[in-house]
Amino acid sequence: MQFDYTHTYATTPDKVVDLMRTEEFIDDVATHAGAVSHTVEVGPEKTLLAMKLPVPESLAKFVGATISLEMTFRFQPPAADGSVPGTVDVDVAGLPVDVAARALLTPTGGTTVAHYAGTLTVKIPLVGRKVEKQVEPFIRDAFGGLERRAAAWLAR
Repeated sequence: MQFDYTHTYATTPDKVVDLMRTEEFIDDVATHAGAVSHTVEVGPEKTLLAMKLPVPESLAKFVGATISLEMTFRFQPPAADGSVPGTVDVDVAGLPVDVAARALLTPTGGTTVAHYAGTLTVKIPLVGRKVEKQVEPFIRDAFGGLERRAAAWLAR
């Protein structure tokens, strides 16, 4: 299943990358996502957020009461036009779920348009497509939560 998300951040692409590499910000994202527990690893090559989240009742019969989700953000150095390419990968531990997205942070005056496009694949015979449709809003919420928390942090 293909997905496509666009966010707007009230700052420049380099500041968005700085925010994504700030441990306290990533902690805040996990807390506001309702994580039961989480860990954050920030390094020069990537930022990793691993969290255990409660799942909606409709998914519980497939995955249990909680789901372990890891989001890995990687950003490259800015291009000559100020845009910053990168990737966002989401891994759901213990499930044959793969989410891989290309990211592009593009400056638009004093703001940044972040475009995430990729694929969500659930490799379960016969019910994979059905589970993809149930998991997709969960992934969309994860990206949306990131945007909402960034807006709050950038408004400080």
